[in-house]
Amino acid sequence: MRTLFFFLLLFNSVFVLAQNGSLPHGWKAEKISSKIMGEDRFIKIWTPSKSTTSQKYPVVYLLDGDVLFENTQKILLRLSKEPGLSDAANKIIVAIGNIWERDRDYTPTHIQSSPGLDSMSAAKSGGGEKFTSFLEKELIPFVESNYPASSKDRIFIGHSFGGLLVMNTLLHHLSLFQHYVAIDPSMWWDDSKLLKDAQSILANKTFNGTSLFIAVANTRDKSYGPEELKRDKSEKTALIRPSLL
Repeated sequence: MRTLFFFLLLFNSVFVLAQNGSLPHGWKAEKISSKIMGEDRFIKIWTPSKSTTSQKYPVVYLLDGDVLFENTQKILLRLSKEPGLSDAANKIIVAIGNIWERDRDYTPTHIQSSPGLDSMSAAKSGGGEKFTSFLEKELIPFVESNYPASSKDRIFIGHSFGGLLVMNTLLHHLSLFQHYVAIDPSMWWDDSKLLKDAQSILANKTFNGTSLFIAVANTRDKSYGPEELKRDKSEKTALIRPSLL
């Protein structure tokens, strides 16, 4: 988990990636014709340079993979040069493209409207459970059948709406992944429904062997610390506060 901690620090510092339209060396593009989604889904997969078929590698499942795949690889390579983190790059990265349907695929419930979402996007929201079923029944089996991927060391990373899906998966589909990373998760979604549901779920589930890392960036008012943000009731911090509660 020390690796994940340093990964998040670097991830937040190099979040923007300029795309050049071609895959960097070592990446492979895959297409999955999903019966669950009723559409083709496109992923990019990177395997360690010295990978062998006899060894199973931890797998990073990365949402918004269209944008974040190359930076994630570079961060892991950078981490592998740190003392005690030489195995950081020995991971398979599965970069999951969102086909620009984040509002549909990453939201666990349907809403009619929201201050943080326009009406057109809200109309197609609520496909998170269907997308999770795609991950569980189609994508993960595909990866583990075609690559030297471990089924016991999966890492799930998402940002914003992707972070919301990460949290929903942790609470409702715990066994899918062993490590969860939610970056600025949109816990305000649907009047903070997932946050409210979490109270009873956390009290009745055992999370032994599972880790969660949450990163929250205060982009609204940098003079506010975490405790001040929790106490603030103004509209300008409404999208941040639920992630700190």
